[in-house]
Amino acid sequence: MWFIDLAKMLGEDAFSRLSLVISKWTTQQISYDTLRFIPYAAFEVEVSDPTSKTIYSDLHNLAATRCQIKIEVIREIGDMNVERANRIKESAVRFCGATDLYILTPDIFDDLLTTQRHSSTTCLIKSLKVCKLNDLQNQLLLLADDLNLEGEVEFIPPECLSLKNVYIPRLDAAWLIKVPNVVSDLMSALLAKYSMNATKDLCHITLFGFEYEKVTSHKHIAGSVANLSRHSCIGFLVTPAKKVVSVKRIVNRYSLAFGFNNVFLLDASDILRLRGIAL
Repeated sequence: MWFIDLAKMLGEDAFSRLSLVISKWTTQQISYDTLRFIPYAAFEVEVSDPTSKTIYSDLHNLAATRCQIKIEVIREIGDMNVERANRIKESAVRFCGATDLYILTPDIFDDLLTTQRHSSTTCLIKSLKVCKLNDLQNQLLLLADDLNLEGEVEFIPPECLSLKNVYIPRLDAAWLIKVPNVVSDLMSALLAKYSMNATKDLCHITLFGFEYEKVTSHKHIAGSVANLSRHSCIGFLVTPAKKVVSVKRIVNRYSLAFGFNNVFLLDASDILRLRGIAL
């Protein structure tokens, strides 16, 4: 696993303030160390002659990490080869929803540190021009700035930008962290050696996503839960205090049914109340 150390990226003071905010917003369910080390890339390595089910299991292990990049490394010996492994990958993608998976061989890592010096990483983040921000979006942008994070509103996840003829999710707001250039360039070089294009942005991680649900239906709220779980490391479903109890049931139902464990309910007033901590 490769992790991004938020304490180093943001600075100890800003990270301590962020940790305090997230701890309160998640009722102490996200520990200091869990928040500090954010998964970026995960690797499974098979150097023997694995069965199809072994590769299938590896791919699901990778998907469970929620990393930006998930790489299965195989040595082409016996019955296993890249073509066969890619067929297994397609099954994992189609039947189980595993995404952002790549099949590579060990030789791809040869001379990688030299290769990456000639590589440049293209940022996929597209900032939309929003003429008028609502109060919640404005406060989230101000709070992101206080915490040394990049704030976005009406945020389209980079992995959705190239999709056509499908529903394109959009988050009301998101907080991003920039990945160190040496890391994003190295990963870009790794994929380029196999002529692969990353669907997710290599330069940023979407740390926190926010969806604000005021008076909409239960099914609409459930869609927000799915968006947050899939497109952010930690998602916050923000709602007025009077809807907290009913919305909590929806979050719990979806969490149990689909294995979501990264979406939390947040009273809208908590955002305004906690902003003073970050200042």
